[in-house]
Amino acid sequence: MMARLLARVALLGILGMLAVLLLSPQWQSWRVEQQFTDRIVRMAPDAAIQAGFVETEHEQHWGNDAFVNILGLTVPRGHTEAVVRAPVRVYYGVRPKSLHVLSFQHGVLRLAVDRVEVLNVATDLSGMEIRTDVGWARLDSVSGEAARKAARKAFDQTRFRAADALLKGRDVTENVRLALQQVAASIVPVHTVEIERRDL
Repeated sequence: MMARLLARVALLGILGMLAVLLLSPQWQSWRVEQQFTDRIVRMAPDAAIQAGFVETEHEQHWGNDAFVNILGLTVPRGHTEAVVRAPVRVYYGVRPKSLHVLSFQHGVLRLAVDRVEVLNVATDLSGMEIRTDVGWARLDSVSGEAARKAARKAFDQTRFRAADALLKGRDVTENVRLALQQVAASIVPVHTVEIERRDL
């Protein structure tokens, strides 16, 4: 009889300790941090959390000088130049590997963000303009077409670099925070997300 009573008391004590542990702030903090980390880890390695976009215009110049040798003299045939201009939309956000949980207290999840980056640059081809100026002694059908192709290629190569420079000059921290808060929204105890950007 006494053994049964002691067993019940011990069981109640263990259950009470578990209840205290499960309801403790430290346990809740660990659980929320783990849930968020698990969610991020489950994302594909090349996935991204898009935070927003910036609409701007990108312009690229390309030029070329041509010469001809006449009787030992170098004579310029003129400068050919092409300018490509188009509206672009710069999408930005964070990769899962850039996120680290710092803490969770009183419903606030604090995250460190290693880097906010350009995810994509979409060019509005319908708004693209290409202007060429062909040297006085050069054929437009050859020199002009070559200049247009070269300028278009340079445009595609430099648009991401220009977008990255643009992003560094914009304060997009609040948009990033809101995007991460949406990711954490289904973790019930999380009321808000705060971020610490390490790339600023």
